[in-house]
Amino acid sequence: MITSGSQVLVWLTNPLTNSLLERFTFLLLALFGWAALVLLLFQRLRGSFNGNSSLTHTRFTPQQVLWQRYWTWAMIAFLFSGLALSGPLAIAVLCAFLCWQGGREYAQLTDMPAWSCTTLVLGGWITYAAVLLYGTNALVFAPTISFFFYSIVTLLPMKQNDTELAKRFAVSTSGLWGYLYLGWLPAHLLTLSMGKMPGLVLVVGLGVALSDVGAFCIGKALAGPKLAPHLSPGKTWSGVLGNILGAILALELAAFALPDVQLWQRGLLALVIGLGSIWGDLLEALLKRRHGVKDAGKLLPGFGGLLDRIDSLLLVTPLVYYLSYHLF
Repeated sequence: MITSGSQVLVWLTNPLTNSLLERFTFLLLALFGWAALVLLLFQRLRGSFNGNSSLTHTRFTPQQVLWQRYWTWAMIAFLFSGLALSGPLAIAVLCAFLCWQGGREYAQLTDMPAWSCTTLVLGGWITYAAVLLYGTNALVFAPTISFFFYSIVTLLPMKQNDTELAKRFAVSTSGLWGYLYLGWLPAHLLTLSMGKMPGLVLVVGLGVALSDVGAFCIGKALAGPKLAPHLSPGKTWSGVLGNILGAILALELAAFALPDVQLWQRGLLALVIGLGSIWGDLLEALLKRRHGVKDAGKLLPGFGGLLDRIDSLLLVTPLVYYLSYHLF
């Protein structure tokens, strides 16, 4: 627990003094170096197959999209790792940004009124402040408080007609779901950073990333039956296997960040991360399909909006938090 006399020291640390910095930085450099070599090889082979050793410089070639994703991944990976190594206050800032930008994209997807979007974001920020001050207890009360708040909003004095009542109820329901999705779920990342195994934050980030990469690579290579053709036509059951294998790889590569975790526990964490990643992907796919859009936004080159990149993280983080609570 955080004591009042040592809050600053616990909340914010110098990442350069963190024992995980050197090994995790080396791991990231090795992974991105290997990925760059694979992309270059793919580029050369594709060029040779097309009878030209250089790329055709058109706007949306597969190679260009992959390189866009590569650089976006690199930016996210090193930024996320630096914040994770800097302590809970840095993670709280990250969560605040995720809630703000994610809330804006969610508001556009759902045609949420400006006041409701502002309420969603402020609710998330208050939750992170409460977690910093009061620890995990804040996570228990936040959904209940949010439910009662939106219930009051729904029942405020209004014109006595069915149209106004239905509109108010729809806005409140969307706002409550949005808060839980983008305010409450990210707060679990903050609680992980405040726990007795802060290395879990790094492991979760790497696990979600490699799970996503594994799903893409193995799904493209093996194809096979569709997982949810009416919801997300590109996802296959072989991609699910890729999700799990990618998560297993991440847990083994970053085992040094969890020195007291046994092999079977890492296996269970990998399974949760892999399945949670596809769960998060499908949930956001449902949200986008419900509102007829391909991407949630345009913030991240090669991916789309922030929600398109953090959808898995939003689901995986609380799953890992509650699993680790009972495992460790």
